[in-house]
Amino acid sequence: MKKFKYSLLVVLIACAVSSCKKYIDVNNNPNAPVIVDASTLLPPMQAGMARGVWYDSRYIGQYAQVWGSATANNIYDQEGYAPASDAVGEMWRTVYFSLGQNVTLMWKDAIPKQKWDYVAVGYALRAWGWQNGGDLYDHMIVKEAFDPSRLTFDYDSPQDVYAEAVKDCKLALNYMNLAIKTDASTQSASLAKGDYIYYGDRAKWIKFIYAILAQNAIHLSNKTTFNADVVTKYIDSSFVSNADNASVKCNGSNSTDANFWGAARGNLGAYKQSDYMVRLLDGRIFTGSTTPDTSLDPRIKQLISISKDKVYRGVIGSNGDPNSADAKTLIPFLFADSASTYPTTAGTKQRYIYNDDARGVFMTYFELQFFKAEALFKKGDIAGAYAAYINGIKGSLDFVSNPPQVDNLTGTQNRIKATSITKYLAGPCVKQSAATLTLSDIMQQKFISLFVWGNLEAWVDMRKYNYDTNIFQGYSKPASLYPDNAGKQVYVVRPRYNSEYIWNIPALKAFGATEPDYHTTKPWFILPN
Repeated sequence: MKKFKYSLLVVLIACAVSSCKKYIDVNNNPNAPVIVDASTLLPPMQAGMARGVWYDSRYIGQYAQVWGSATANNIYDQEGYAPASDAVGEMWRTVYFSLGQNVTLMWKDAIPKQKWDYVAVGYALRAWGWQNGGDLYDHMIVKEAFDPSRLTFDYDSPQDVYAEAVKDCKLALNYMNLAIKTDASTQSASLAKGDYIYYGDRAKWIKFIYAILAQNAIHLSNKTTFNADVVTKYIDSSFVSNADNASVKCNGSNSTDANFWGAARGNLGAYKQSDYMVRLLDGRIFTGSTTPDTSLDPRIKQLISISKDKVYRGVIGSNGDPNSADAKTLIPFLFADSASTYPTTAGTKQRYIYNDDARGVFMTYFELQFFKAEALFKKGDIAGAYAAYINGIKGSLDFVSNPPQVDNLTGTQNRIKATSITKYLAGPCVKQSAATLTLSDIMQQKFISLFVWGNLEAWVDMRKYNYDTNIFQGYSKPASLYPDNAGKQVYVVRPRYNSEYIWNIPALKAFGATEPDYHTTKPWFILPN
């Protein structure tokens, strides 16, 4: 298995020296050859996808109150931003750099050789990028994005970004079906050479493409044109279990190729679980009790950390850390229930997805089931919504018990007992009938299921419902908002500073992105029309 972290420059130079015979031609750049084997280009692009999610999840997790800083009035806990910084600009980099022209370069090899599955995967990656980028940044550059003759670029409307995701998904489906038709196989040995998501399984790629379409459609659930049946149709063509989840392999041999949330990387030391998340897991929000009951949700021991005094505590956004007077009682976030030292050895076996070799997760079966539950609830099909809601909870419990690992959880991992799962499903945190189901039940169980890996989607939901405490019961608006917010909550992320705010200012001004409070502008996808 090749290392998860790739240097595209090394790949290109190697090709120039070994396989591109005309690299001395004055019309070609020897360090950027015209043709590179598709199987060589795909792994670093898939690695870039994970990087985009991981890096931005740190800050987006604070916006969504998945976690927060232990220090009072951190700017992201205040729903602000860091001026002249690329923080929360990694997905931008992923769309335009990690994927960008590399997809085009992959097609230059794949199309003449009729590697239709590589063409399909290229469109799928582009669609995934537009979807995630549109969710974060709202306005993006689409039509001129990959025009090598331009130095500055005009932005397109959010509608165009969402439409481009759909268009690329449909092209991806067309080409993947052509690949299957060409050799009458859903398994591709050629694609498997470069594919560390599905290892050449074309049928699973088709399911992933439908998952992107479902995500695109459910994010527009506030629109008057929203169609729940379309969401359901896409989901029914997508993942049928956690075995279909979209994720990418991490070696975990050292900090350079390890899972971002693993001990070797040490990226979560500055973040602590939110009080909101703790109260969801200890039952107080679902039951209305003021007394936590840590026996209710078996996920609590896997997802979050306990203090030395055996109490689960969390931070409350910009209000600071409620444990600040006794900070030494709080175990370093996410890593051990009883140890007082932070485990740094590469490959150390941790809970949930905190292993160094745990896969980088993009989308999951249970996430889609919560999409379906929300869509059908809005349609008025409460029985259908309830069935999907239960499937989502079961899928989440299965995922936490059996996270995506290379080693299938051998070693010191702790699984959730089947009896604990049965007890939780029959308990007070889960509605026992369709008649009692609320939209809040669906969205809050989804919030739990997305913990750590799905922060970007969690923030979509928060914004889609305008941080409504009737939906996200127990959520607390930060007591102190960033000064530039003018009292408003955060709704979009600014485009990446080191490309747009240095080189493309006139284009940014056209839609107000240079205004101090631009990040409080409500994105198109949450608006009714």
